[in-house]
Amino acid sequence: MRGRNSAVCLAALAAVLALAACGDPARPVGHVGHISGFAGMVAADEPRAAMLGRDVLSAGGTAADAATAIYFALAVTYPSTASLGGGGTCIVHDSGKKKTEVLDFPAIASAMSGPQPSAVPANPRGFYALHAKYGRLRWESLLVEPERLARSGVTVSRALANDLSRGLPVIGRDPAARGVFMRPDGSVLREGDLMLQPQLAGVISTLRHHTGNFYVGPQARELVKAVQAAGGTLSLDDLRDIRPTWRDAISVKVDNETAWFSPPPSTGSTMAAQLVAALWPRWSGADAAERPHLLAETSARAFGERARWMRPTGWSDESPDALVAEARIAAMMAGYAADRHQPVGDVAAPPTDSQSGTGFVTLDINGMAVACSVTSHGLFGNGRMAPGTGMMLSGVPGLNGPPATAVMVSTNTHNGAVRFIGAASGGGTAASALAQSFLAATKDNKPLSESLALPRLVHAGKPDAVFAETGAITLDPAPLQARGHQVSATPMPSRVEAIYCPQGPKNSEGCDMATDPRGFGLATVAGKKE
Repeated sequence: MRGRNSAVCLAALAAVLALAACGDPARPVGHVGHISGFAGMVAADEPRAAMLGRDVLSAGGTAADAATAIYFALAVTYPSTASLGGGGTCIVHDSGKKKTEVLDFPAIASAMSGPQPSAVPANPRGFYALHAKYGRLRWESLLVEPERLARSGVTVSRALANDLSRGLPVIGRDPAARGVFMRPDGSVLREGDLMLQPQLAGVISTLRHHTGNFYVGPQARELVKAVQAAGGTLSLDDLRDIRPTWRDAISVKVDNETAWFSPPPSTGSTMAAQLVAALWPRWSGADAAERPHLLAETSARAFGERARWMRPTGWSDESPDALVAEARIAAMMAGYAADRHQPVGDVAAPPTDSQSGTGFVTLDINGMAVACSVTSHGLFGNGRMAPGTGMMLSGVPGLNGPPATAVMVSTNTHNGAVRFIGAASGGGTAASALAQSFLAATKDNKPLSESLALPRLVHAGKPDAVFAETGAITLDPAPLQARGHQVSATPMPSRVEAIYCPQGPKNSEGCDMATDPRGFGLATVAGKKE
């Protein structure tokens, strides 16, 4: 911009009265295109949800506004992983305040018993809390498009079509789910088919206008009846009492920066913190042949640690900071040898982790960063839809594995500027995928898309084998086998969504965003990078 308009923009930026780019007076805050310059970035596992997040940023919304809109869009466009019935975690970094904190809203088991145990829905209240603290746009406005997509219909994306094809044995057993996700001939909806969810639209309408009614009052009573009719477990006390919690993030020093992670019950985030703490000082000194071995040995040790600190539900009796203390990490890596594999002893086989979940990341032009991961503890949750609601019920943490959530941000320790924002899904593979992507981008200076496309591996301690990626992306097993590893080739279910600003978000031209090539998501910029 030039002349007077440029001066106005600079003054607004300095006073933090605008969103670091000039707003179009013809488009007030809340209208797409309000921000005429760079408005931020988003990346999500499902394209339609990512586009809505982009539009929210363009309309002058914060990263928290965009994350809220993305989630409720995912509840419509990607219900296989992002049901209203599930739970999750978000990590938020406010660059202006140099503050990082975590919002936990895990789906917890109901106190009731029933033939199809289901968790207490936590996602709606969680994102309401996120918006209440960090949002700028009206709550009602953020849910307009998700409600419209549910009521008027949305075409099935490749991401959802892939889950529908895998989930047929699950959803095919439930009459309410069949009515939404299957064709009249008994086959599942395919990519490009129109999916109508008028009952889900009604629930989102309730959340949009009277959010509390989902958790208390007559509509809550109807929800409880619907869940119980589906064989699920839910009571009015469950709904009333579930609360999101703001918590301190786990911090790990990475040179002149700090990497922040969600604490338990986000087991993926906590494991990623331990992996980064152990790998960061060793990574640069390891050559290309040693690095897969270093990853495998560290992964096995982190799973061994997880068996000691994690309860079945993902929670821990230990202090989160103690899990990444220098002495704890040194003990974890004691005896590491660069030239040979050393099995991890006295570790039970880990519980089966639910691979179902989805992650998304947002960055706004004020430098606020949000990374969220949500899960329904199973593909399409426990496979039952509460009749009359369009809502898939979530499986139960512990019974269906620990929470499959993993999020992180890294920031400059001195000026608070955000550098890396990441969210991963894929159950037990999520932590390693997130740590590998972070190291490749920040330590090796690889382009973000290349960092996310590198072949991955996981060693769970028991069985004593490295699971190395194969398929479209393949890991060469030779360096691992040469050091005594038993290698099992397998496709990797992990997906990482990330944003990376090596010079901070003020230099938007240097920022990059990427979606995992193993999935069918979208990474996009709001406005134009300057």
